[in-house]
Amino acid sequence: MTKQYSPEELDLLHNELYEILDVIIQICKKHHIPYFAIGGTAIGALYDQAILPWDDDIDIGMKREDYNRFIKIASKELDERYFLSWSGSDPRTPYYFAKVKKNNTLFVEEMFKDVPMHQGIFVDIFPFDKIPDNKTLQKIQYNLVNFLNCCIMGKEAWLWKHAGKCQIKNPSNRGILPCYLNKIIDLIIPKPLLFKMMKVSQTLFNSWNTQRYNNTMTKTDHVLKESLNNLEEVKFGPLHISVPNELEKFLRYNYPQLHRFTEEELKTVNNHYPAQLSFNTNKSK
Repeated sequence: MTKQYSPEELDLLHNELYEILDVIIQICKKHHIPYFAIGGTAIGALYDQAILPWDDDIDIGMKREDYNRFIKIASKELDERYFLSWSGSDPRTPYYFAKVKKNNTLFVEEMFKDVPMHQGIFVDIFPFDKIPDNKTLQKIQYNLVNFLNCCIMGKEAWLWKHAGKCQIKNPSNRGILPCYLNKIIDLIIPKPLLFKMMKVSQTLFNSWNTQRYNNTMTKTDHVLKESLNNLEEVKFGPLHISVPNELEKFLRYNYPQLHRFTEEELKTVNNHYPAQLSFNTNKSK
């Protein structure tokens, strides 16, 4: 049976997440770097004005130019309690995006439990780029970015049942051909070059006059550029967080079935309990 979070663990985890988020917000305010809540974090901001009771992460987005500035500034400004994990500071990371992690904690995700990278409790920071208005071009970009992302992850862990020994219990659903192509690319292209190729693919349309931005890895979180030019601030637990203008409209566009879960529905929520969880590794030693 899959291990479930206890209420006490979720309370402790949420406190850590709020602390990390607070540090990120302080840096963003000090240097005038716009950011905004996305995904489950934005849904929590709408319905609970807090992290959703069952959620175990915080996701924020930044337009590419703001994301680049944040990486440069946060690398210098984060104190010894925190670590900015991205491809430039954490070379074994399988992620194309940045994470601000808390030192002396552990949140080891099952998929990458054997990867020798920083494994602290984290807040995710995603770069947002312009996406084309044309649906066909959107699909091409989405497929290209996702394939390159798999190549980056495949350098550290094989998550599929074809072309190699899968390192997780439930392999991701993926065809034979892309798996073998992924394996070949991983054998001949170094990881730093894959990260560069990923960035080029994500930013293909940033010079275009398009309607929306998105984390190009997903089919959700499409946000109008006008919404990002008029961010709003809402209560979020003990903090206040920036969200896209007209938050509910933004969420309903991306999640047509959006609603606050009932107690009955909560019983079916997929649990992502990590392989290891520790709030103070110094004390656990």
